[in-house]
Amino acid sequence: GGKDAVQSQLDKHRAFFARTMYYKSMLDSKNKVFKNIIKSVDQAGNIDTQDANQKMQQINDRFTYVSQNAQIWEQKLQEAVRCWHNFRECERIISDWLMKAEQLISEKHIDTKEIVESHKVFFERVNERWIHDLVQTAQDLRNCLPTDQQRTIVNSVERLQSKWKEVLSFAPLHLMRLEFRLDETTFHQYIKDIDKEINIEQQAFNKQENVDAIIARNKEFFVNRGVVLEVEHCIENMKKIAESYSKWQPTDNSLNEALNTIEHQWESIAQKVEH
Repeated sequence: GGKDAVQSQLDKHRAFFARTMYYKSMLDSKNKVFKNIIKSVDQAGNIDTQDANQKMQQINDRFTYVSQNAQIWEQKLQEAVRCWHNFRECERIISDWLMKAEQLISEKHIDTKEIVESHKVFFERVNERWIHDLVQTAQDLRNCLPTDQQRTIVNSVERLQSKWKEVLSFAPLHLMRLEFRLDETTFHQYIKDIDKEINIEQQAFNKQENVDAIIARNKEFFVNRGVVLEVEHCIENMKKIAESYSKWQPTDNSLNEALNTIEHQWESIAQKVEH
């Protein structure tokens, strides 16, 4: 089995039958000689040439039969090599994609929008045609193979199809989790900044610095820079993602739990901001 074994068979076949034309010309010249002998014998008369004619005819028939079958077998071997090549190529493309997909899904440190985008692009560019091609090339290959060699091809296709379905059903959840974690990181960064700002203003107030200046600073940070709106937008985003995620994966509460923690955090910070 395998492309290399068939290729080696094809090479041997071609090497052996490369001398066909040489033997053909040898047979042609023997036929000419034989015809001349028969002519001479016929002129001499009373010699039975039937046996000799029959033998010569058999040799010619066998040569024709072998030559024709050699061509048919060469075509079959070529077809088998082609089918093996196409199948292995489809298998390789899908295996490479699945390996890369599994690497991305198991990545732990995803903290930038760019990384999330690259994951999105990777999973959105998946080509359904690959699986169709795999099934088709497997069928073509099985048509070239004896029955006892077909099972391994079927097993390989079934294994890849099952892995493919598993990864594709997991991909949307993976992307949702990524986006959620990214918003979560952004939220925590905002909370740090807000805490820092509140502490600075509190210290200024305790030191009895200019109240108007403190109020102006507060307005600049919380109103003009739109920090509160940005945080609320961030939480809104996370809510949408958690909702979609729950529809896809009702048994996994991890995003809803994270969202509850975030909302409580924001409530306590918002109270500080108002005071």
